[in-house]
Amino acid sequence: MKKIHGILFLILASVAFGVMPILAKFAYSGGANTYTTLFLRFIIASLMLFIYIRSKKISLKLNKKQLFIILALGSVGYSMTSIFLFMSYNYISVGLATMMLYTYPAIVTIMSFVIYKEKLYAKKILCLALSVLGVYILIDLGNVSLNIKGILLALSSAIVYSIYVLGVSLNEIKKINSYVIIFYVSVVSSITTLIAAICTNNLNFHIQYYGLVSIVLLALISTVVALMTFLQGVKIIGPSNAAIFSTLEPIVSLILGVIILGEPLSKRIIIGSIFIVVSILILSREA
Repeated sequence: MKKIHGILFLILASVAFGVMPILAKFAYSGGANTYTTLFLRFIIASLMLFIYIRSKKISLKLNKKQLFIILALGSVGYSMTSIFLFMSYNYISVGLATMMLYTYPAIVTIMSFVIYKEKLYAKKILCLALSVLGVYILIDLGNVSLNIKGILLALSSAIVYSIYVLGVSLNEIKKINSYVIIFYVSVVSSITTLIAAICTNNLNFHIQYYGLVSIVLLALISTVVALMTFLQGVKIIGPSNAAIFSTLEPIVSLILGVIILGEPLSKRIIIGSIFIVVSILILSREA
């Protein structure tokens, strides 16, 4: 039953993360840029979590080792994932960048095998192959620009996100209240993105009302809810299984794109989605 709860947490996380590109598009159309959106997203999420933590009288105390890991998870593991990914969009297509990011389940699986000695059984390898193939089919690469700098940036986002996924499964982190973890990760991420925005002269607060509403929803749904549920899922079923389940995210994004933005529903989306769903069904039976 506990593993089923872990799977449900990860499905909810995928939905919450899957909404993110839609909300980001609304924020951009309202005048926000990448760095400002990321900074406001994380600082608003931090405030939401702080209010909740204080109301529940949850302790924010961490030991030195926990604090060090949290700082690494926030600055390197999470905020740099977003920065590298959005920077890669300047050099390669969004489709190729997304494809590179979703190599992270393979990276997490290999790292889990090497670091945590997780068993690399045949079903997991099959699920991983099906999910990666599904993402490849889902993403329309179009006229791909094979810019080396863009590819390296997108691949870097996959690597640092893999580090984040592995980091939240450490025993020291498992001892910390989940709300406290996400609070500190959000605070560190807000500081990191603010510094990046100032250094690149990209801090812009001339944002229309609906753009700000979109950013608040990004903070609540795609940060607080998404990170909380993903963290809970990783704690229950492990980092490599959680990474494979997260390949539901592009399906959610594409479906919402069809429903909300009126984007076409193609055979590619249907076939790719089937591959991913099949891989998750196999893995859920194993879990």
